[in-house]
Amino acid sequence: MSPMMIFPLFLLAAGILVMVQPRTKRWQSRMNAHFQGDERRIKQRANTFFLLGLGFLFAGFAYLFRLVG
Repeated sequence: MSPMMIFPLFLLAAGILVMVQPRTKRWQSRMNAHFQGDERRIKQRANTFFLLGLGFLFAGFAYLFRLVG
């Protein structure tokens, strides 16, 4: 595997990790404690993480497409 291939794969892996993180029990309990149970703010933060992860995925696919094509 070439060194140029590592960056897009890293972006894809980071995107998946950031998207999945709000679904973990540890993350939910920390956010619940941080926002004192305000469900609207917790959901807003989870959606922000989802969009950030989606951005990482799109960037990784764009780099991969450019590298392969």
